[in-house]
Amino acid sequence: MSAIYVNDPANGESVSLSELARRYGLSPACLSRRYERGYRGKKLVELVSREEVARAKHAEYREKLERQQRLIEANSAALMCPLNHIAQASKMVGGAS
Repeated sequence: MSAIYVNDPANGESVSLSELARRYGLSPACLSRRYERGYRGKKLVELVSREEVARAKHAEYREKLERQQRLIEANSAALMCPLNHIAQASKMVGGAS
């Protein structure tokens, strides 16, 4: 596998991902993943707060749970409605009152 060369955001110099990782104190694997995700320039080498990432994941998880709860509530309400309609229809066709 050949090396991937990118421009160092600090000075524009063309360097390999592994050299850029060494300069910014990041692992080459981290930069490689970021590069594959389409990050370039400063976004490629910026430090990310683990706390920030954890908060974002927690918010995403909470949103997913809330969405699932709303779906459950909507489905439960929809299941209850046909029973009312059946009872009303039977009254119209001469069913017991």
